[in-house]
Amino acid sequence: MKRIAIAIIHGMSTEEQFYSVELKHRIIEEYIAGGDGRLEDDLMFHEIYWADAIKEELSSFYGKINYKGDLAYDGLRQMFIDYLGSGLAYHDGSRLYTQVQNRVADSLKKFAGHRRVKEEKTPLVVLAHSFGSIIIQDYIRNMRDAESHGVSPFEAMETLAGFVTFGSPLAIYARHNEDLHSPIKVAGDALPDDFKKRTRWLNFYDKDDVVAYPLKGMNEEYNEAVHGDYEINVGSAATSWNPACHNGYWEDKDFYKPVARLLGDLLQPHDIWK
Repeated sequence: MKRIAIAIIHGMSTEEQFYSVELKHRIIEEYIAGGDGRLEDDLMFHEIYWADAIKEELSSFYGKINYKGDLAYDGLRQMFIDYLGSGLAYHDGSRLYTQVQNRVADSLKKFAGHRRVKEEKTPLVVLAHSFGSIIIQDYIRNMRDAESHGVSPFEAMETLAGFVTFGSPLAIYARHNEDLHSPIKVAGDALPDDFKKRTRWLNFYDKDDVVAYPLKGMNEEYNEAVHGDYEINVGSAATSWNPACHNGYWEDKDFYKPVARLLGDLLQPHDIWK
């Protein structure tokens, strides 16, 4: 029976658990409506949560610097501190880096234990928002660069079939991080060769989102690795025209509809489902 796994990782330390529930429901509805014979059971979702590793620290810091309580654009300031604070604290060798990478590993181990996941071959799609796209790429590189971690192909991202980045600052991080100068290879080695042709890296950004950038223009390697940079308009009437739209991807049809189409394309008939 055909089934695909979808792991979702957030990018803001202010996120609460179960942040992706609404996105999951919208993707399922769109996927089912996209063709005959499609079932909710075709899709297996799992949320990777890491915010609690730094949330209280950043919240306390913001309270100290805004001790007068008179700073304007409170929400925008907190988003900026969240982005900058996480970025500065998270680097290879840091306490936060180790905590977050262990959290990702533990979460994917749990997902691999799902009764309907076949660890040797179930295709995996990762949806990564904002800073989560940096975190998950570090995980993928760490898993693939080492000879053996004693984990399943699923946990080692060797069944990766789709990578969706949205609101991603990867272009900025790649400028200053040699490890990111070359993109990850999306198609996992455990996938059949003919199935690898279906794999995609889709990158979504809103032109008003100052954190997010296109990727294909970075260099020729990224141009080949990224299937498409898609400029979309996300957010509410109050946020869609300004940087606060950064958190607007989760419930916007311009984002979840193409994600559902990607899943539908990957789930077309193939021997991998047998």
